[in-house]
Amino acid sequence: MRVYMGKGSHSASDDMPATLENVRHLTCRIKGLGQKIFMENFFSYARLFDDHDTCKINSCGTVRPNRKDMPLDFGPKQLKMKRGDVRVKTRSDLTALIWKDR
Repeated sequence: MRVYMGKGSHSASDDMPATLENVRHLTCRIKGLGQKIFMENFFSYARLFDDHDTCKINSCGTVRPNRKDMPLDFGPKQLKMKRGDVRVKTRSDLTALIWKDR
């Protein structure tokens, strides 16, 4: 197992920040194996999840609502949710879910 400990040698592209290019590099050895990856919101990115899906890597993680490619109506200003409310958006094999806890 390799743990990401900070910036690596991979640079940012138009689609991905440098941090996520490093995640792509770290996961290249498990492509096609059907592995599962769980990430926290610093690494979670819709395009990375799409990339993993094409490589047969299952990804799950918390995502910041203001991330690029997130549904526009999932922002804090657009959501007036009550306790216990749940909203779900699905695109192909990608699902975004938001809920109001307390």
